[in-house]
Amino acid sequence: MLIGAQPRRDVQVAEVAGGCISVIARQMDTIRDEFIAGLFAMMKDEIRGLNHDARMLDLWRASLTENYLAAIHYLDRDTPSSVLEAPAAALAYARASAQRDVPLAPLVRAHRLGHARFLEVAMQYVSLLEPAQQVPTITELVNRSSRVIDMVADQLIIAYEEEHDRWLSRRSGLQQQWVGQVLAGTPVDAQRAERVLGYRLDGAHLAALAWADTTVPVGDVVSLFDRIRLLVADELDQVTGSLMVPTDEHEVRLWFSVAAPREGVPTDPSRLCAAFETAGLPARLACGRVGHGLHGFRASLNEAELVKAVAHAGGARGARVVCYTEVAPVALMAADLDELRRFVADVLGQLSIADERTEWLRETLREFLIRNRSYVATAEAMTLHRNTIQYRVAQAMELCDQSLDDPDAVFKVQTALEVCRWMAPAVLRTPT
Repeated sequence: MLIGAQPRRDVQVAEVAGGCISVIARQMDTIRDEFIAGLFAMMKDEIRGLNHDARMLDLWRASLTENYLAAIHYLDRDTPSSVLEAPAAALAYARASAQRDVPLAPLVRAHRLGHARFLEVAMQYVSLLEPAQQVPTITELVNRSSRVIDMVADQLIIAYEEEHDRWLSRRSGLQQQWVGQVLAGTPVDAQRAERVLGYRLDGAHLAALAWADTTVPVGDVVSLFDRIRLLVADELDQVTGSLMVPTDEHEVRLWFSVAAPREGVPTDPSRLCAAFETAGLPARLACGRVGHGLHGFRASLNEAELVKAVAHAGGARGARVVCYTEVAPVALMAADLDELRRFVADVLGQLSIADERTEWLRETLREFLIRNRSYVATAEAMTLHRNTIQYRVAQAMELCDQSLDDPDAVFKVQTALEVCRWMAPAVLRTPT
């Protein structure tokens, strides 16, 4: 009799546990934003090998978000594992990581770390259940979450490996491997690298990063990048060669071998930007300075990457072409966006709020300070009346609660305003 009754009891226990897990899943959904933000920060601190740029960080965050939502949906409804599919954003992040030679191990570790953290938080809600419900709920919670994490992990690994094989099968993938070795700074067979790349490494180099607008179809990206390469080569003086190596389907690294008498020779950003606008190219370009030899090959690209971080933070409203010489001080601070945002908020106070009024107050104050605090010169530059400039400067200083008589304060204000010029709205505070 007991043997015959046992299955019915198991069904009842499973039903009770399933109902409790649905409640837990809904509770986890209420802390979604807080949980994802905390998990993202923890992963960036604890996992090595994921030193991403801004675009890859966005893909990583989107992957975490969709994985979290998928896990909650699965726990709530107990979807059959046979129909589980990895979220699109997670697959996109895995493929982009493969294209950039990001190792698979830290990606898998991030996935497991997310699972562990999810269970740790979910268990806190289990402790609120009736004692008789806790053990079956824990068992079912672990089983369900393990099934979904294993299924998604398997799909992500397959997507990564397939994309990595496909990428390396192309010449661009082979080029990227050699470029990766040169950029790593380890000993490299320069002559062999030059044969594979079709590019001399012992001359003067100017590096740039180009990325396509989101509206550009994937099939048109390669031809767009080639147009950019030709345009930049035309605008630079005495280009003797160029190298174009895609980092993924939306971004490309460019090097130009130039006849430069010394390091640090700048490009003319206004000339390049005008050429971009005239050509109507739906892309953005970040340029480093000229550097010599293998060191210059690496250093110029590093500068271009810093510039890209500034341009990415500034969003679509920024210039199409930005060069390192224009933004060097800001670029050197752009690596830690959170700290930079705090610096701007501390220095500018209410002037750091993202709205139209504070925007023109910030710009007026910036123009005033770079023109040696001349109301007349600022009025001429902005085509405004002198009294208007005086009023705006007074309003701006009142909002940031700083004094023009304090040299240290003026220096910090001017620095923060320059950061806002290039990286707003990313460094600004949301209006309350």
